[in-house]
Amino acid sequence: MIVHRCDGCGKEMCKGDLRYTVKIDVRAAYDKMEISLADLVRDHRAEILALIERMEKKDPKDLEESVYKAFSLDLCPLCQRAYIRDPLRFHPEMGETDMEIDIDGFLRSLGVNRKAGDDEDELPE
Repeated sequence: MIVHRCDGCGKEMCKGDLRYTVKIDVRAAYDKMEISLADLVRDHRAEILALIERMEKKDPKDLEESVYKAFSLDLCPLCQRAYIRDPLRFHPEMGETDMEIDIDGFLRSLGVNRKAGDDEDELPE
């Protein structure tokens, strides 16, 4: 059996359960370069060597992530709602706020008064 785990709250989600996939690509943004004739004729060797020297002192993973990083998340419905509400400040515990649905409160808001054991709804007149 295929089991997925929510990357927000850790809840297990079985095959067929409603779940959401979030894909995030973080890429370095570049402005369009304008190359002039002076840029084409200038000797760039010293700049390139200095750049290589700086890069050699850095962690290869840090260099790679400074250009591109991809994430993929599986979210349960509660964490999906929390993510949608505020993706930049997503915290899994925010999904728990909708866990309890007050059915009685909802029915009261519609004007339906139902008590445990009642067979019929009492509609307001």
